[in-house]
Amino acid sequence: MIPNLSVAHVKSSFTQVVRDGDSAVIWHSLFGYPKIVPAETLEFLESFSAPRTIYSQLGDELTKEDREAIEELLQCYFLVSEDFDDRVLLKKQMAEREKEIVNGSLIDYLELIMSEACNFRCTYCIHFNNLGTSDRINNPKKFMLFEVAKEAIEQYLKILSEHGKRVAEINFGGGEPLLAWPVIKQVLEYCRATYSSEFKFRFSINTNASLITPEIAATLKEHRVEIASSLDGLRDGNDRVRLTKSGGGTFSQIVRGFDTLTQTGYPLDGIAVTITEKNFHELDESIVDWAVARDMKNIRIDIDVVGMVEIRIEEVVAKLMRIRRYATARSIDVPGFWSRPAENLNESTLESRVAFCGAVRGNSMCVGPSGNIYGCGYSTTQLGNLSEIQSFHAPGTAYHRFVRDHLAGVMEMCKDCMIEGQCGGGCNITQEFVRTAQTAKIGRMCTFYRRMTEEILREQLQAAIHQAGPPAQHE
Repeated sequence: MIPNLSVAHVKSSFTQVVRDGDSAVIWHSLFGYPKIVPAETLEFLESFSAPRTIYSQLGDELTKEDREAIEELLQCYFLVSEDFDDRVLLKKQMAEREKEIVNGSLIDYLELIMSEACNFRCTYCIHFNNLGTSDRINNPKKFMLFEVAKEAIEQYLKILSEHGKRVAEINFGGGEPLLAWPVIKQVLEYCRATYSSEFKFRFSINTNASLITPEIAATLKEHRVEIASSLDGLRDGNDRVRLTKSGGGTFSQIVRGFDTLTQTGYPLDGIAVTITEKNFHELDESIVDWAVARDMKNIRIDIDVVGMVEIRIEEVVAKLMRIRRYATARSIDVPGFWSRPAENLNESTLESRVAFCGAVRGNSMCVGPSGNIYGCGYSTTQLGNLSEIQSFHAPGTAYHRFVRDHLAGVMEMCKDCMIEGQCGGGCNITQEFVRTAQTAKIGRMCTFYRRMTEEILREQLQAAIHQAGPPAQHE
């Protein structure tokens, strides 16, 4: 409903714009609500750069179209009363959300760090870089025992039961989790034998695939374990960064694992690719052709956002967008951390829990071989221990503070960023590593995410314009 036309309104200072010709995408940097609008709407909003009444701008004879357009601008907070404070509304909403943290209802996902060790030594690996600056690297318990995994699962399922949840998502991570394959197999069999009548299990594993045998592939297929694996480009690109402990290339070992899965009738539907300064120039459309030939549907490309100091951000953005367009034309999806803020625009922070990942959203409970709990497998921030699981999410705990401090609008470093509500500080693990390494490169990550968001939105706008076609001609 249109408010009193004589009340002064103003364009929200949080309104963001990506323009292309006579159309634009606008969104609220705190609340989201992306909209494709014509130039006339932008001009109307700009007319409220200083407080004024809708009456003074349009008069009191509004058409139905005028009313609908203004209602949408008001509902999405692009146009607000002059005494409205966007941050006060967000803070109030986050205070309500905080109540969900301390009752454990956010927890959906359990990650078991099966192995702190790995048979590879990838040059960029944050897992080992972070571990190298924490006490985890010196922990004598490198592999998870079945007793620890069993305790973690039972406590996790108890939390789910308390909140009426019947879907249990369990991930096997590392290091290289297949170094602890006997325990993984025990866990799969235990969950099926003990809890299959109470819970629907969704298992997943992050593996470099080099240790996959026909027997392992068959078991993963039997239990429908979703497999996430990486290949950092074709042979030349991959073997520059994804190395064995002795410094050799890994391409052949990885692809052999992929082939074993295919021969078992359980092929991968996609891969993850990590790009650094060492393999950036090898990355091109050929990786898409390779994936198409293997009937894959997605290629996740992640960028070493703080380490690629010798390559201009604009060059990285241009290459990613070019590969993304090439892949889209071949029905391949190409996401990455860089696409997360644009994806998060599809949900409003006022209506749902928008966060960069499940860990900072509070959905994840990651347990290491010693029973320590983290937000995710690459983090060095301990949030609790299995021995204290009953109070893990209680008020004032490390878990509570961690999730609370990542709520939308809370992080000081993000204040007034164009994607503040959608990004929320980006990848927490990247931030941990940057802080630990005492570097000042976090700003590069922020700039990169902003530029990628602009380009993704511009591409979506162009696609919408193309789909709509030219305006109708009237005689």
